[in-house]
Amino acid sequence: MQWKEILSTDQEAMDQFAKEFQVHPLALEDCLHRDQRPKLDDYDTHQFLVWFIFAKNRLYEMQFLIFKDYLVAIPHESPPGGGTWHEYLKISDDHKDIWHFLYHVLDHATDHTWRELRQLFMEVDQFEQQLFQKEVHPQSLLKLKKQLNQMDYSVGHLTSVTEQIQKLCQPSGDLAWKFRDLADHCEKIYRSINLYRSQIVTTIELFWGLQANKTNRQIKKLTLLASISVPLTFWCSFWGMNFQAIPFDSPQLFGIAMGLMAITVIVTLWVLVRRGYWD
Repeated sequence: MQWKEILSTDQEAMDQFAKEFQVHPLALEDCLHRDQRPKLDDYDTHQFLVWFIFAKNRLYEMQFLIFKDYLVAIPHESPPGGGTWHEYLKISDDHKDIWHFLYHVLDHATDHTWRELRQLFMEVDQFEQQLFQKEVHPQSLLKLKKQLNQMDYSVGHLTSVTEQIQKLCQPSGDLAWKFRDLADHCEKIYRSINLYRSQIVTTIELFWGLQANKTNRQIKKLTLLASISVPLTFWCSFWGMNFQAIPFDSPQLFGIAMGLMAITVIVTLWVLVRRGYWD
């Protein structure tokens, strides 16, 4: 089994390859276009497969043309760090037939996607822990939610594509359980994406709940201060009327007025503490 890799942006190489291998025009057209859904198309002499790989916080779309003795990868761009996808995914070429080879490639790609996804999931968990430790902003979490939404559109369909491959090649022996394992792995990725996407929504709601709680505590403090100042405001307004003896003509009445104001404040504080408003 042999591996070939051609960038879809290399028009000359693509034209030469299509002519040499007699690639179906629809398959060739799909190879040149981005933003496709995962799918498997069966033609007379070859099959066309769209698969997705998540690497370095980016989603990479790859097309594969499956021939009897050749597996041709047609990515739209090089992997992170340059080089080829054959090197990046550490793919071996020693396999029984083309379907074992294809399983090997898709299994490596899916394992790589899962490892990268685990990093995203850890960021969500860390954000939740930091909510109760320091001031954080949900902007990074919203970015993660957007990434997971994009992945739901692409990676979410890999399970059904794997099942289509099984129906097409009718695997037996070790290949049958290998493709079943690949389908289970894709399903686990899909369910994990949905789970953590829901967790992000819950975490954002928790963030705004904590923010509202902090605001309520500040308002409570201001309200308590205002409650203490209410009796003082009343007495100041009352003593501000036209009294002859108060405030300075009679020292005794002045003292009584000041004591009455102090007692009123103390009683107000006692009532607030008694009813638990000061906790």
